[in-house]
Amino acid sequence: MECKLFNFFDVKEIVSRFPDEASSTIVDTYLTDEASASSRIFRVYYPIPRHYHETCEEHLYLLTGKVSFAIEDEAPRLLTAGQLVTFERNTVHAITEILESPAVFLTVDAPRRVPTDVVYVNPEDAKIRPFVTHLDDQ
Repeated sequence: MECKLFNFFDVKEIVSRFPDEASSTIVDTYLTDEASASSRIFRVYYPIPRHYHETCEEHLYLLTGKVSFAIEDEAPRLLTAGQLVTFERNTVHAITEILESPAVFLTVDAPRRVPTDVVYVNPEDAKIRPFVTHLDDQ
């Protein structure tokens, strides 16, 4: 991705391109991808098992949908469109249930989250299905 001083994105148009079904847990597309931070839009297709990221803090803004979101050892909370959750690296989190679909997030990871940086609490969860595929590969 070419580095520019600014960018404009048509988020509604991007969201409209996500498929109705996917073989991976999420499908994403990068808006920005710099060492200091990356931003993505992703759609969740299946509950996301408890996991964490070692390389970045994460800022998740739910654009559409409704999910049950668990963080650390707290009981899952209802997350609805228009809500934001932020957490530091190594914070265990999960989406335990998709209550209203499509569940689409805007995320900012700082610094950039390496795409392979998904550490499952239960390593067997990694064998269920691929974690992510990219919108451009659909």
